Amino acid sequence: MFMGKWLCIRTGSLAVLLVCSLSGCAVLQDKPAAEDLSLVLAGMEGSDGVSFKGAAALLVGGKTLPDSTLYYGGKVADHKKISLYSLLPDGAPAASASEPGPRQLKQGSAGTPVLFTQMVKEKGKWTLKQASPVTAESNPLENLNPLRHLEELEQRQKTVSEEAGSARGTRVLRIELTAEEARSQLAAELEQEMQAIRPAAPGGSGSTASQHTKALEAKTALWEQKRAELQQRLDRAAIRTVYYLKVDPKRNLPERLTWNRTLTYPGKSGTDTEETYITQVDFYDYR
Repeated sequence: MFMGKWLCIRTGSLAVLLVCSLSGCAVLQDKPAAEDLSLVLAGMEGSDGVSFKGAAALLVGGKTLPDSTLYYGGKVADHKKISLYSLLPDGAPAASASEPGPRQLKQGSAGTPVLFTQMVKEKGKWTLKQASPVTAESNPLENLNPLRHLEELEQRQKTVSEEAGSARGTRVLRIELTAEEARSQLAAELEQEMQAIRPAAPGGSGSTASQHTKALEAKTALWEQKRAELQQRLDRAAIRTVYYLKVDPKRNLPERLTWNRTLTYPGKSGTDTEETYITQVDFYDYR
C-alpha cells in the first residue's frame, strides 16, 4: 500500500510527483527525530525476521566489572518469535565510560553457545517458552530481548533528538527517558528478578515437612531483607537511562541499539558510587 506522497523539484525541470511507501524511499532526514523513531519502530515491526548480535557489561567507577560481560546473539522469526543464545568471545571485552555519545563495546566473534532462551509474543507481552537449565532461576537473556527494548521506547516518556556527526548514509537518534520513567523501568525489572528467585515451598510430610518449613521461613526472611535493601538502594539512587539508535534512513530500519543506564548512589565511604549498565546490539540480515 502506498502510504505517502512527496513533491520532488529538480533544477531546470518540471515538478515531478513522487509516490513511495514508508518502508521504501521515505527520507528520514526531512523529519523530526521523534517522528523518525516512530517510522523506524514501524519498519522493524513490519519485518518478518532479523538476526542480531550484542554485548552487555556492568561498569563500576568507569571500569568493567570482572566477569560481568555477556556476549549474545539471536534471531527473530514470524514477527513474534525470538531466540537468544550466549556467545563466548575470542578476546577480552573492552568498554569506554569516558567518551561522549554512545559508549562502545567491542564485539567478540561468535563462539560456542552456552545459554539459550526462546520467547513468544502473546497478547502483547513476551512470554518465556524455553530456556537452558542454568537460566531457570535467573535468566539474563530474557532481559536482553532487543525487540522488547525497542517496543518500550515508543511507550515510555522520553525526549528524542538527533546526534550530531553521524556517518554519511546513517542517522543516530538519542532517546533519553525522563527521570520518573527511568526509575519505574528499573524498579519493574528488579522486582521481576527478585520474584524469580523467591524461595518456593518444598514438598514433603511429617517431620521432613516441618524441617522444610523452618528452612523456607529462614530463606524467605533473608529474601525479604535483601529485597528491602535493594529498594532502599534504589530510593537513594539517581538514575539516567539513554538509548542511541543508529538507523538506515533509506530502509527505515535499526542498525544498532545502544542502551546506557547509569546509577549514582551514596557509597559506604561517603563518596558517590557510579554504576553503568551498557547493552549494545547490531541488527542484520533483515527478512
